Amino acid sequence: MVRFNTSEPYEVYCRFGVNGPGIPIMQRKYGSVNFARFWHDYENGFGVQSSGDFWLGLSRIKTLTDKGYQILIVTLKDWTRDIRTIQYNYFALGSASSRYPLHIGKYVTSHVLPDDFGFSNGMPFATIDKPDANKCAYNQRGGWWYNFCSYTLPTGHYYPSGPYTPAGGFYDGIYYKDWKGYGYSLKYISLELYHI
Repeated sequence: MVRFNTSEPYEVYCRFGVNGPGIPIMQRKYGSVNFARFWHDYENGFGVQSSGDFWLGLSRIKTLTDKGYQILIVTLKDWTRDIRTIQYNYFALGSASSRYPLHIGKYVTSHVLPDDFGFSNGMPFATIDKPDANKCAYNQRGGWWYNFCSYTLPTGHYYPSGPYTPAGGFYDGIYYKDWKGYGYSLKYISLELYHI
């Protein structure tokens, strides 16, 4: 159980890695939770951690990063069970009034995959009902730190089996551009924070 402030206890699952105990802030595993959500849900969180698919919530993620949970580990798996793990040595969110802009630092696993998260550095969070200037959140149907639009989309639509053709004019799967391309939706992705 983590207490985010004096009045809000919240149960989170911890994972133990080389950096000590980590807290998952997002996971896509089964496609059982719809990530085409409005701002309120992305700010406060949705899904159930024990069921596999969830988003912890921007307000809780910011509290964690303010408390020193600033190492980000991303695990990606394709439909052949090939796994990639990447790490950033700094991850933080800006203020709620600025729509939680992303601040991401040094990418320390460049030998694994190119850095696709860094493209969103400095961008405010956007959702269907609070879209970015280019309406990427509206067209891709997921909340994210869009930069016309994104090189990775962990909150995209869960397409089974990998390759997909989007219904609209925008790729909207769970993609990582420099691994499998925009038109391949990953089987699994998780984002975890570790304490510095």
